[in-house]
Amino acid sequence: MRIERLLTALAALIFFMAAPARAQESARIDLIGAEIFGIDRSHSHLGFSIGFLGMTKVRGTFNDFTATILYDDVHPERSSVTLLIDAASIDTHNEGRDRDLQAAPWLDSANHPKITFQSRKIEAKGKNQYLVHGDLTMKGVTKPVAIPLVRTVPRGPDSGWGNIRIGGTGAVTINRRDFGVEGPEFWSKSLSDTIDVEIDLLGSRPNYDRWSYQSKEKPSIGEVLQKTVETSGGAAAAAQYRDLRQSKPNDYNFGLGQLGTLVNRLMQHRKLQDALTLLAAALEAHPDEPALHARTGEAHAALGDRPKAIAAYEKVLALNPHGTEAKEMLRRLR
Repeated sequence: MRIERLLTALAALIFFMAAPARAQESARIDLIGAEIFGIDRSHSHLGFSIGFLGMTKVRGTFNDFTATILYDDVHPERSSVTLLIDAASIDTHNEGRDRDLQAAPWLDSANHPKITFQSRKIEAKGKNQYLVHGDLTMKGVTKPVAIPLVRTVPRGPDSGWGNIRIGGTGAVTINRRDFGVEGPEFWSKSLSDTIDVEIDLLGSRPNYDRWSYQSKEKPSIGEVLQKTVETSGGAAAAAQYRDLRQSKPNDYNFGLGQLGTLVNRLMQHRKLQDALTLLAAALEAHPDEPALHARTGEAHAALGDRPKAIAAYEKVLALNPHGTEAKEMLRRLR
């Protein structure tokens, strides 16, 4: 009997852990043939090394970067990525050198704050091996590069939170002079022309079922509205949101994160019309919030409405010209 109870408990545990993943299995958007992944910035890495005086290497990282991956698990070669790097975030563990590298002779981050990479084509080269062709832009110069990439994390839920993960690592060598990264003559001669770049990206689709509303001082508006959605639907919840904002603005936590958690939960469970109804109400109060327009775009794309999806993501890009999700989605939608 003890073994039987143990097997029953184990089966229940497996079901509980697998349930969040199943809730996200339909996250693929048929209209774009992929699903949206952001990156887990805390567990991704973008580093480089460059020869110094022919004797050793200077090593560093970029501490601020983001990316959006449109991932096709059935045909990974149909995936695409937009990567955006903050040039001023260069870190070689030497503050003086970092300031010099940010300056005009080198990266000129004041006039060219972003380094970008956008894929154009992905070639399958063997099991979990790919060649990612794309355009690298630095200091206003765009050059084609091809990055060998190994898929290190196949799509699936992690064992901690049930977040859906993908991951890959790659390396490429570029010539800094191709991009006008010259530097003062003395120092430029001290460094090699080629730079070895290392990339390690961990993509993530959060499991919002495991997120809490985390509202201590006041009741969360998201938690209140979730109960209304469950009992009466999205339209009733949107009406309640509008009413409470007007009649009891100080009684609830109306922070965007509260409503955002609810909207993302609805999106995760593909309750797209309910999500859109709440997003419309939220946009009345926050018309210039890029995240609300982005989720609106994703919902329309998932429902197959290309014009509305494009309009929403164009609004995101107008509000945030550096938004990688909007750039990547618009490339695919258009």
